[in-house]
Amino acid sequence: MATPDLPRYASVDPPTPPEPSVLRVREPGELVAAVPVLLGFHPRRSLVLIATGGASGRRLGLTLRVDLPPPEHAAPVGADAVRSLLLDAPTGAAVIVVADSAGTGPPHSELVDLVVNALEARSVDVHTVLWTEGTTAGARWACYDPCGCAGVVPDSSATPFAAAAVAGGRVVRGDREELEQLVAPADPERIRRREMLLIRAVDDALDGSDPDAAVGTGTVDATAAIDSAMVDAGGGRLVLDDARVLALTAALAVPAAREAALLRCIGPAPVAAEQLWTALVRETPDPEAAEPAVLLAVSAMLRGDGALANVALDRAEQAWPGHRLAGILRPVLLGMRPEEIRALLRGRVQRDPGAGPFPRQRRTVRRNRRSA
Repeated sequence: MATPDLPRYASVDPPTPPEPSVLRVREPGELVAAVPVLLGFHPRRSLVLIATGGASGRRLGLTLRVDLPPPEHAAPVGADAVRSLLLDAPTGAAVIVVADSAGTGPPHSELVDLVVNALEARSVDVHTVLWTEGTTAGARWACYDPCGCAGVVPDSSATPFAAAAVAGGRVVRGDREELEQLVAPADPERIRRREMLLIRAVDDALDGSDPDAAVGTGTVDATAAIDSAMVDAGGGRLVLDDARVLALTAALAVPAAREAALLRCIGPAPVAAEQLWTALVRETPDPEAAEPAVLLAVSAMLRGDGALANVALDRAEQAWPGHRLAGILRPVLLGMRPEEIRALLRGRVQRDPGAGPFPRQRRTVRRNRRSA
């Protein structure tokens, strides 16, 4: 059964000028054109819910997407999506279905009715309910209401909201698969070579020492390795060769250094931190790739980018099934705004500097799983 992507917010703290959420979306076609800006990619076969609020009741807030379910799963998928949207305490909402119309009527009417009724039962004004063939220019859209409203999606460059968002640095990808490529392994042969190097290093260490010391890196050295790589990432000179990937993998296996890395996401160089996590998740073998993937998810959510956070968490869970922090983060991040996540990280450290913001992941130790 489909579950909602982590949400994306129209604006985050601190804002990136020009602030797109203060610009007016003048008609339904412009709202459809804004959807890929809000999500970070052009959705396909999706249910998209947009929370609205503020003094006017129409200020864009949380945007949530879920794959369109088969009819037998419409009720639980719709209920789950509504619960997720209500976490933003909206006063209003827009409901958009992205799908081809099969037959004479609008698509997925049963799902839409379930969602609209559930939102209205919670006193949320569902002011926009429509479907669209797609979110690119020229795609047809139409209302579910009997008003007969219909039109085509305008070119996003001609809409104030989308144009300002792109000018402000937002990136819109062609689809979710394109987003997933950001966390996909870079080169299978290189990843395989590094996996064998990791296996050999751990096996050698286990043959003659305490397994807990197998990574062979102290907290100070581990944190220094992470900080050095961040500086290089921020300066555009990061090189992830075998030695450095192994060193960073070892560093992120040290609990205190891993917690320090998490706090770098809210440090003075969050862009450099995110650049490092993005590069490292592509260059690290499984299951160790889960660690930078989780860090990338946190960085993305701090920018309000739920789509990237979602694919990063998917990558972490794929690399390391049962990864404790990845499992904790998804429901936690789903219900929190970026500024709340930032406050959680800062507040936890201020209360107990040695505790870390989240429960620690139990270390696992590699052993050579293959025979020659």
